[in-house]
Amino acid sequence: MCRKLSLWLCSLLVAANCAFAQVTASSSIQGTVTDKSGAAIVGAEVTVTSAATGVSRSMKTGADGSYRFDPLSVGVYSLSVSMTGFDKARAERVQTLVGSTTSQNFTLNVGSATETVEVSAEAPLVDALKTDVSQNITPKEVQDLPLIGRDVANLAYLTPGVKAADSYDPTKNRYAILSVNGDGGRNVNVTVNGVDNKDNTVGGPVMQLPLEAVQEFAISTQRFSAANGRSEGAAINMITKSGSNNYHGSIFGFFRDQTFNADQHPQPGQTANPPYSRQQFGGSIGGPFVKDKLFGFFAYERQREHTSIQESPDTFNELTLAQPLGAKPISIVPTPFFETRYNGRADYIINSKNTAYLSYNSQGNDSNNDQSDGFQDATAGNFTTNQLQLANLTLNSTLSNTTVNSFTFGFQYWNNVIDSKIRVPLITFPGGGSNNCGAGGSCFGTNANVPQQSFQRKWQFKDDVSKSWNNHNFKFGVDYIHNPTLGGYFEFNDTLEVDFGADPSQITTDKANFPQGFASPGAVVGMSISNGDPATNVPGGTKQFGTYFQDDWKISRRLTLNLGLRWDKDFNFIGGSAIDKSRTFQELVAISSISPLAKQFTSRKPSDDNKNFSPRIGFAYDLTGAGKHVLRGGFGLYYGNIFQNIPLFMEQMSNATIFQTQFSIGTPGEVVPGTGIPLGNYRYGVDPLPTVGPPSSQLLDGSTGRIMDPLYQNPMTEEENIGYSWQLNNSSVFEAEYVHVLGLHLNKTININPQLPLVGDGTTRPLDAAFAAAGVPVLHSVRDEQSIGRSRYDGMNLSYRRQMVRHFSLRANYTLARAMAYGDTGTSFRHYPRDPHNPFSPFEYGPTFNDERHHLTLSAVADLPWKIQFAPILQVGSGRPYNAAAPTDTLGFGSGEDNRAVVVPNSSPNTFMTKAAGQACYFAGSCHLVPFNNFRGDTFAQLDARLSKNFKIGEKANVQIMAQAFNLTNRANYGNDVNTNVNGKDKNGNNNFGTPAGFINPTSTNIPRSLAGEFGFRFSF
Repeated sequence: MCRKLSLWLCSLLVAANCAFAQVTASSSIQGTVTDKSGAAIVGAEVTVTSAATGVSRSMKTGADGSYRFDPLSVGVYSLSVSMTGFDKARAERVQTLVGSTTSQNFTLNVGSATETVEVSAEAPLVDALKTDVSQNITPKEVQDLPLIGRDVANLAYLTPGVKAADSYDPTKNRYAILSVNGDGGRNVNVTVNGVDNKDNTVGGPVMQLPLEAVQEFAISTQRFSAANGRSEGAAINMITKSGSNNYHGSIFGFFRDQTFNADQHPQPGQTANPPYSRQQFGGSIGGPFVKDKLFGFFAYERQREHTSIQESPDTFNELTLAQPLGAKPISIVPTPFFETRYNGRADYIINSKNTAYLSYNSQGNDSNNDQSDGFQDATAGNFTTNQLQLANLTLNSTLSNTTVNSFTFGFQYWNNVIDSKIRVPLITFPGGGSNNCGAGGSCFGTNANVPQQSFQRKWQFKDDVSKSWNNHNFKFGVDYIHNPTLGGYFEFNDTLEVDFGADPSQITTDKANFPQGFASPGAVVGMSISNGDPATNVPGGTKQFGTYFQDDWKISRRLTLNLGLRWDKDFNFIGGSAIDKSRTFQELVAISSISPLAKQFTSRKPSDDNKNFSPRIGFAYDLTGAGKHVLRGGFGLYYGNIFQNIPLFMEQMSNATIFQTQFSIGTPGEVVPGTGIPLGNYRYGVDPLPTVGPPSSQLLDGSTGRIMDPLYQNPMTEEENIGYSWQLNNSSVFEAEYVHVLGLHLNKTININPQLPLVGDGTTRPLDAAFAAAGVPVLHSVRDEQSIGRSRYDGMNLSYRRQMVRHFSLRANYTLARAMAYGDTGTSFRHYPRDPHNPFSPFEYGPTFNDERHHLTLSAVADLPWKIQFAPILQVGSGRPYNAAAPTDTLGFGSGEDNRAVVVPNSSPNTFMTKAAGQACYFAGSCHLVPFNNFRGDTFAQLDARLSKNFKIGEKANVQIMAQAFNLTNRANYGNDVNTNVNGKDKNGNNNFGTPAGFINPTSTNIPRSLAGEFGFRFSF
């Protein structure tokens, strides 16, 4: 079927008369032409002309006097209207915004057609045809507001329902991660000039553009049109700048230094303000190669960052004592980062009917030690490299006055490598709080998370047609993406890990228990290592196909209906080409004749969905007919993608040799492989290191199995909205919107082979006997990726926007919301229920990790006397939730679930139970689990501000000198990054449950820990 689809698509694209703008990267202008009595003028000729390039289009008004130009490239236009017997009319500087419709009405006077009446072109405030939940970020906001790191996506936080979230993957630490409607950020689909900019490995966006290259962008948080697909979350359409008949450009530089920063609020054990230096500079140039014919634009941006993090003083002291083992403690860990971004675009006017443009974007960066978190030494660092490319060739053709075709060819490339130049054993100690130290809390040696790689290469073909007919504006199109290369490798724990049971300070002083120091028998309490083929490539690559039909039906001057239907089909995203070779599946097949449980998961194989039809309906009703009061609403179904991290480990198990834990020992009686020495008697540094066997083609006894559920489906949301827009005056608008999102088919990981706490000694598993009888390796946890997760979001968005009038503009948003789900940890996938037999227990249902009941954002631009400008951004969010965790596997189900569930008596919900008592009480029905995410962290508040002074040079040039500060109030935003162990202790022995462990969104670089100052300049002409 896939081959036939490819041939059919190619034929369709060749047959089309391929080429004003792509549907997802465009704008529209519509209006009516009437006489002074209000009667429609039929057959009036309306001409729209681009102010930048001089390209024009014409059409005649319909039976109701209406006209509509769609799609148009985003920008500034002039409109002229002529009709025999009437004076001409003209409107200048009509501004359009991406994804929006600008209304411009004309009233013609009876005359000789020799006079031209100038009509006021008011900036668009209310889109009387909009039915979705969206906002546009204007070019002025992109240019004037303070942006940390000059990442334009930070402005998306100014949209109701959007807030900053933590990085969900090491490849996204320097991105503005957007939590939309309470989710974790993976389901945000970003397009650049209509081309896919999505990460199919872990979800979310891939490339970041130079800020100077961004014209504007629109974010739709809910209920977007059928032209946008492949997301059950949000859609962001970003437009790059183009050249024009006038030369324009810029040169800029922004500079930060440690002296401009306040002392950092310390994480536990940290006190210093580490060294910091950052320079970001570049520029842009655009203009005509050939006037009225060929235009070019180029932007360049370079970033040099010399940053660092302070080593935990306790870790530094401990690792200093471990120097005889090879530790290299350092008090400051350097984390340098260097990046280059550039964009080039050429626009060509072929003739009056056809235009084309080519755009190319590149991003490359290198960094060191971005996996470090202050609990390692110099040997446990890493290096990271990123290479990204994104390009499009777009051909736009005006087939008739009412029909426009747009063909787009797109290309995307991404290659990320995280590795280390050091290959030595990883030595861990229990003290500290690192997530990158294997089983320990502080460590030295090769980082446990390296090496790893992610790469993808995409080819995209799109064709969109827009047709105006009577009161209808039809859009339909096809979109095909071939991803021949998707994969990489994940080779965690590929060097020997040695876990000590005590910190060096105890080992070197406690002669009773450690008479020989680090070489004392019993000092080492665990060892492990992995080997095999770590490749995670998707065999045969993946493909995506989408087609849609959309009708914007203007039933009357007041009422518009949006009717759309989309169908999306993914190929091989579920890992179907690897399932037969995946060893866990093969083992379950081998025992299916004697195990009804195994048969349940092998009687059919998972396959990609065929029925992902997405109906979408919306309405916009102009209550008064003047475009000042608009009621809108709608309903739609939205399907997302299955990103590769979900089937990744199952696919990895289809390789010729299996990447798996070769051995893992953790009890005194277990023998260190190849030595004959029990672990309890092993002397590190004296006895030989363990012998590691060759990689195996089969899973080993005790391995973790991975499968995709035979009923797995793409994630889906049901979305509804009802909203009201009120244009208060010529410069401001108020909007209120209720949104509802029901998430279905979300990922959840179920251990189908957990330990049975009430059977025997509590270590028996349901499939043990069947594995043994079939003579295959006896697996422990068998983790089934299921699409049974559910979520619900309800929010009320209140928004006020004031355009720049009398030297002041303002955008204010408030959201009252509730985001709920079953066991949502903020990662958007691999949620383990605490009781695998009861994933929909009422105690599993709770707020999502990014839930905020109240969220407020304010942004403003104030033009002060003497050409001084002040522009602040304020974000405030109520406390986000966190989940309580027990210190041990309370329920006894073993690995494969959140096995640190906290148990409390039904009669005393604040009394935390120990493992033995809690387990018995829970299974007797006298106790229950502490509800998921039942606690709240601190309020988040951040104020950023820019103060600038402009110096005009002649008529067209300007120099702007800027000083800006991020986290101006120097607030310590710990948020919900707290100690979650209910029995946890600090170094003084006091319980530290609920106390700060770090900062909100701890792995993200987009939230400053303390006040950070920056100075800069921008020359523009």
